[in-house]
Order: sequence, then C-alpha cells, then structure tokens
Amino acid sequence: MKKKKISVIKILLFAIMLYILLGFFNPLVTVKYDLSFDNLPEQMEGYKIVQITDFHCKEFGNKEDELVNMVKSCEPDLIVLTGDFVDEKHTTENARYLLEGIKDIAPIYYVTGNHEFYSGSPYPEFRDICEENGITILENETVEIKYKDTSFLLTGLDFVNSVAHMKDVIGYADNSYFNVLLYHDSSKFNFLSEYGYDLEFAGHGHGGLIRLPLVGGLLGSDYHLFPKYDYGIFKEKNTTMVNSSGLGDARVPRWNNPREIVLVTLHKK
Repeated sequence: MKKKKISVIKILLFAIMLYILLGFFNPLVTVKYDLSFDNLPEQMEGYKIVQITDFHCKEFGNKEDELVNMVKSCEPDLIVLTGDFVDEKHTTENARYLLEGIKDIAPIYYVTGNHEFYSGSPYPEFRDICEENGITILENETVEIKYKDTSFLLTGLDFVNSVAHMKDVIGYADNSYFNVLLYHDSSKFNFLSEYGYDLEFAGHGHGGLIRLPLVGGLLGSDYHLFPKYDYGIFKEKNTTMVNSSGLGDARVPRWNNPREIVLVTLHKK
C-alpha cells in the first residue's frame, strides 16, 4: 500500500509539473467576437475589425509572415493598432515587416502606448515607418470612416495625458454616429465609459500575464493583483470594451495566456 501511495504521488507531481510547463506554451491565435449594437448602421452589418496590440516587436515567422497571414485570413474592413508596438528593448525591424505586410489589407489606425514614450524607445523612427506605409496615427483626434453609403466615427487617444484631460482633448461621443474609441490602457475603462463611446479597443495588461483557471488574470498594469478588467469583453454604461492580451512579452512570463490578434464582427441588434 505504501508503494502504491508513493506511485500515485509521483504521478500527480508529474501531472502538475507537465501542466505548469504546458502553460508556458503560448501559440499565436485569432480570438473572434461577434458584438451587436442597437445604433449600428444597417449597412455595417458584418463589418470586421482586427485589433493588434502590445506587439513589442516580437517575431512571428520570417518577416512576420505568420502574423501577416493570420491578419489576411480575417479579411478585415479595418485594422486598429492599440499601442506598445515598439519599446526601448528592440529595434523597429519586426514592426516594419509587420506594417509592410498588412498595409494593403485594410485601412490602419494606430494609437500610442506607454512604451513608445520610454527613454530609448525608437518611437520617432516608428512614426516614420507608419507614414511610409500609410498608417494613420491618431493623437487625440476623431476621424470619420466611410463605409458603403454610411459612416462612423473613430477616435484615438494618445497615451500621455489624454485621459486626465479627456473633456478638453476629445470630449463626449457624438451620438448621431456609431462611435469607436482606441486607447491603450484597459484599466481606465470605467472612466472612459462615462463619455458615451459605443465600442472601445484596449490592451496594456497583457491579459493579466498569468491566467489562473477559474480566476483569470493575476497581474494588471503596474503589476497590481487581480485586475478588474483583465481580459476579454467588458460592458460599463453604454460602452463595450474589447481588452486583448496582445502579442508581446513583459517582465513576468506569460502563462496559460496565448498570444493573440482579435477579430470583431459587428452586427445590428
């Protein structure tokens, strides 16, 4: 009986170790959401938006071909990039490959994250790459996106100071349109939801980095424990937020947390 107990314990320990090790395997995936809105123009039924966030210049295949092909397969109408595309630890090479690979798929709009502003970040060079490839950088501004015979408003907030001065830099959504908001930091969702945007895309927290079964993300921005807005779809007031875990690395390794791009398909409720 004693030998049997020891054998069972060994098997359990092996299973636990295997489970922990497999959690560090984080393949690239496409996460798909179907979201419905009362005020979505009928002409936008089935409109598809791909979100890429927290890239951190990570490599996905030769010249980013794995990531580029994944975006192409989504056949999006719009691509949004929600910050931390470059950082102080990497060159812009992989970011250039990615933008060159996706620039002709759909219109692309980008907002900054925190790492673009860190000392040593190659953000000035990345701005030039965006300009060369026709990517629009939104810095506390709103643009009208035309689609078929309708349109919607896309607003992008710069990472620095924009939320603190929201009323001055952007203000409330124009409720005569369907409104989409891009902002890097998902932890500010409760505040931003006061401004009446229909749909927000965010990232920053990398999905909580370590995702515990039945619990969710362990670490939020600034590494506080058990963030409220850790990952996925959240609703506050009349705003729906898509919070992606993104693609890149952080000081703490990702666990049980696949690297992802997001495909949102819009529907008329």
